[in-house]
Amino acid sequence: MIGTLNGYSSSVMMNVLKNNSSLMQDLTIQLSTGKKSQTYGGLGRDVGLTLDLRSQIGAISGYQTNIEQAQLQINMMNVALERIVDMGADVSGSATGTQYDITSNNQSVAQATSGTLVREMIGLLNTEVDGDFVFSGTTTDVVPAASYDRIVYGYGGEDGLLTVTDERIRADAGADGLGRLDLTAAGPTFTIAEQATDFGYKLSAVTSTLSNVTVNGPAGSPAGIDVTVTGTPEPGQVLSFTFDMPDGSIEIIKLTGQDGPTDASEGQFSINGAPDVVAASIRDVLAFQLGKNVATEGEAASRIQASLDFFMTSNDGEPKRVVGTPETATTLDTATAAGKPTLNWYAGDNSTVKSRDTATVMIDNRLSVSYGARANEDSIARQLAYMTAFSLPTYEQNSDTDKARYTHFADAVSAGLASVNQGDVVKTTLTEIGVASKAMKDANSRHITSKSMLQTTLSEKEGINREEVAAKIMTIKTTIEASYQAASMMYNLSLTNFI
Repeated sequence: MIGTLNGYSSSVMMNVLKNNSSLMQDLTIQLSTGKKSQTYGGLGRDVGLTLDLRSQIGAISGYQTNIEQAQLQINMMNVALERIVDMGADVSGSATGTQYDITSNNQSVAQATSGTLVREMIGLLNTEVDGDFVFSGTTTDVVPAASYDRIVYGYGGEDGLLTVTDERIRADAGADGLGRLDLTAAGPTFTIAEQATDFGYKLSAVTSTLSNVTVNGPAGSPAGIDVTVTGTPEPGQVLSFTFDMPDGSIEIIKLTGQDGPTDASEGQFSINGAPDVVAASIRDVLAFQLGKNVATEGEAASRIQASLDFFMTSNDGEPKRVVGTPETATTLDTATAAGKPTLNWYAGDNSTVKSRDTATVMIDNRLSVSYGARANEDSIARQLAYMTAFSLPTYEQNSDTDKARYTHFADAVSAGLASVNQGDVVKTTLTEIGVASKAMKDANSRHITSKSMLQTTLSEKEGINREEVAAKIMTIKTTIEASYQAASMMYNLSLTNFI
């Protein structure tokens, strides 16, 4: 190394060259990366602000990732629920007693369609998104709904819906087919009384326009009604009984006094004879009407209620069963208490935690949104119960009794699935999930704006003005070239030799 020149130190010249070369290298890196410095230390007093900006941007990116993943699940849930609403409307529209057209499979086309839609509905409830079953509550790794065949026929020694509904129909009808009601006539007094049981018809009200007849009740527990004949009623006068049915609907049976020949199928009782004869006639005609009603309207109500008890298992519930022999049973209890192994159609999380709260996501600082769902939520399970129940029974085309059975059952299913009773309830679930989705979209819009502002500020602190840096590079380049020329002259060296 040349140490001196004409008595002067060359170190100053060498330092100038080195500094300019280092500055040239630094500016070149800045131009290629667009950054003022490759380390935070090179940012000087802006380092704290830069770190804070990057932290905020990172947090926002995390929230946006959460929102994107949750929105994907919500979108799939919305598609499924919207289709489920349409299914309920389709079955409600097709289930009508005026279209009694039974196929070779002993079912109507509407029933066959309902069975197909139930299978589709089960598939929708088993929707999986990125490995998660979205209608399984917190247990997203568990397939929530059993297959149609297992639900209907049972599996692994557990009874299915067919057995459950058959027992409930028998329990509500009773051994004599009179809806668990006792009808007696003692002298001029006719009495109808409920049996002490969870099943059958329940006395709600009685009205009478009969003259020379005293009516008392319903009263007592179990409830009873007394009809005492004190003389001869007038022809055409009416005695009406209102019953609460197993599924919560009501039935009214009207009896009309008739002078002369009577027709029990028309609800006509004879007003001819002594009071005890009239009372016995009321009992006999009511028994006939009850038997006919139990076999038609009663069967429909029992089948629907049994299906509801089977499917509606939310809040840590399980299917309900008739305890003991159906015809003489007095209580309805859980399958476990009844000692009757029963398939639990829903296998997902079934705690008492609200369904929406089974899935939550942080979408902003201290702001979380709940969007979970379970396949056995009441609104969903109720629709599934009606649709599956409708797909079960069989009928004979040329049977008047079967036509009456079908007519009342189809009409009950149609009414139960009508939008005023069911569709709007499922839409409520859609609305609740939609509110969560709206909150996520709003948060994401805020994040996009905030992130853009933060990135702009960060770029100002970390970034460079390319034109300014390019100008500096040209200036430094000129300075370096001039320094090399000066050094070459001073040391009588060529630039090539110097390097």
